[in-house]
Amino acid sequence: MISEYERWGYASQRILLGSCQILGGLGLLLGLVLPLMLSLASFLLMCMMLTAVSVRFKLKEPAYKMLPALSYALLNLIILYNSLDAF
Repeated sequence: MISEYERWGYASQRILLGSCQILGGLGLLLGLVLPLMLSLASFLLMCMMLTAVSVRFKLKEPAYKMLPALSYALLNLIILYNSLDAF
């Protein structure tokens, strides 16, 4: 996985990006109690995954390599949409 971050040009931000993903997951869990946290965490994770798709697209990688990030972006969009009903 380290070599992937190097290939994408994000080797120096690997720990930061991983930490943001972990915090986003914790935010989703905390969002089960606090609806605002659910909306915020799902939005930020969706943005993160869309950025991952755009990086892979810019590097002209095959579509099947974009599918995991695209799936997570779609899942977070669904969570965001449903969490907005709480307001």
